[in-house]
Amino acid sequence: MRPPRPLGSSSANIHETDHLGGPTMALTVADIITDPEVYSARRPAARTRILPVRAERRVRVGDMIVLEFENEQTLRYQVQEMVYAERLHSPSEVAHEIEIYSRLLPSSHALTATVLIELDVAEAVRSELERLAGVQHSIRLEIDGVPAPAEEIPGPDEDPDVPGPTVSVHMLRFPLDDSARDAFRDPAVPVELVVDHPAYNEATPITGATRISLIADLALRG
Repeated sequence: MRPPRPLGSSSANIHETDHLGGPTMALTVADIITDPEVYSARRPAARTRILPVRAERRVRVGDMIVLEFENEQTLRYQVQEMVYAERLHSPSEVAHEIEIYSRLLPSSHALTATVLIELDVAEAVRSELERLAGVQHSIRLEIDGVPAPAEEIPGPDEDPDVPGPTVSVHMLRFPLDDSARDAFRDPAVPVELVVDHPAYNEATPITGATRISLIADLALRG
């Protein structure tokens, strides 16, 4: 699953992300296997390693919406899978995938997540998405009762100032100021993931191993 591509020129976006505190991925073209036969043999083991990581970072809010919080490990796996699926070989193509996924890295003051709207009945997808229109803009963290709204990461052809349509997958960033970050990193402080939409109002506490994993995402980086 490919996230929204960067807006504008690649160098400008990478530099902007760095300026805002989000590091680029510690991943190079040389780290990615471009021979599909070689990766095919290693793929089952890679999947076995990543499944518990993703499960630990997966938060269900109600019966239809799931957030999978990203980190370098989950994004590295997704880059490798995309290179394999699309049979990419050239260094420039692989570098482009790394750049795209780097936008989803968490930083010391931001968590990132993929939002999945799970709809079981294919015939109802369009009507359900219409009913949930704008739900991607209705998601927030509540840290000791203080809201930290999510921001959608737009696609390549989308105006970030114009809300896009609601689809089954969205990418979000949760920016945190110093106070919110410090509170989130204290396991004694209650944190909830909230969806507050007229057609969908649910909340789930973030606790246990999931909370510990996300606390690690917010570590200060030198």
